[in-house]
Amino acid sequence: MLPTRTDDNGVSVLDGLPERHVRAILHVLERCAGIAESAAFRTAVVESIMSSFGIRDVTFFSGTSFDAAFDDPDPLLTGATAGLLDEYQARWHDKDIFARADARRALTRDGFVQLDDFATLPAPQHSYVVDYLLPHGMTVASAMHLKTRSGDALVGMFDSERILDADDVVAVRFLGRQLQAHASGIDFTATGDTIADLLSPRQFEAALLIAEGLSNAEIAQVMSVTEQSVKKYTSRIFAATGCTNRAGLTARLLREMRA
Repeated sequence: MLPTRTDDNGVSVLDGLPERHVRAILHVLERCAGIAESAAFRTAVVESIMSSFGIRDVTFFSGTSFDAAFDDPDPLLTGATAGLLDEYQARWHDKDIFARADARRALTRDGFVQLDDFATLPAPQHSYVVDYLLPHGMTVASAMHLKTRSGDALVGMFDSERILDADDVVAVRFLGRQLQAHASGIDFTATGDTIADLLSPRQFEAALLIAEGLSNAEIAQVMSVTEQSVKKYTSRIFAATGCTNRAGLTARLLREMRA
């Protein structure tokens, strides 16, 4: 049975929600059930929200505190956000609309906030919207906050067309409360198996070359394989490690080598 929560009048928040929203909530919760490893939980949350709620781009940042989450060196990024990590970290992480004090209060209190909730924005956050989000087709933006065993996590949701209506907001807020119970038991600072443990020797060799910044053609030459083989290695590396891009893989390798 799906857990329910009642409002101040004792009415279930799910009463009156369209069936598709209830199914979406169930899909995400079922996808995340039983997952205790942080990378797998990130992937399950992001992929299931995208598929069940029809949101184009979903991100997952985590850190030892709310502020530290915005500096996550290896977040999970999808869609239009996937290739923007370097730009975000270099120019925008401290101007993020969800890093504002009022956004933090709303997120830690309600677990969810949307760009439209802010009537006005200071100049840095206005620039973040106009010069970063909009040029990349992210006209709709919202975030969910989760308190984890090791700190805080933020799930960002971005789209150019999918606007969250009142029912969507109720559903996502309810979903966040259910995911919160799960996330509170997960340590996002625990690395678990290292990349070397997760990969075959040839895959690990390819991973190291990726971290050095070599192109597929250059890796193929060093390893004496075809570029198509390199592409297959890369796909398997990402699948095994939970990393979704080269920057994330490089960050994790560097972190593990320093440990």
